[in-house]
Amino acid sequence: MKKIVKYIISEDGVPIFFGCDMKHEDVLNEGFLSAGFLVLRYDSGKNIFLARCFGDSTSLKVKSKLEIDAKIIEDFFNF
Repeated sequence: MKKIVKYIISEDGVPIFFGCDMKHEDVLNEGFLSAGFLVLRYDSGKNIFLARCFGDSTSLKVKSKLEIDAKIIEDFFNF
């Protein structure tokens, strides 16, 4: 089962994750680089998490940076 969550990448490169029932601007309204939606899955064969970022934040008026955001999030989970 896949679950979609929202995320924000803060200006210091830290990803923040939260449910789709919240607005991006309610979590962080300044000091961000990008924001959007995320599907995270675990690849048991490779023993790593894989991220798929998409969309944008209408409340923050910023788009996700697809590959860059995915890399930041994957690095966060696969430390």
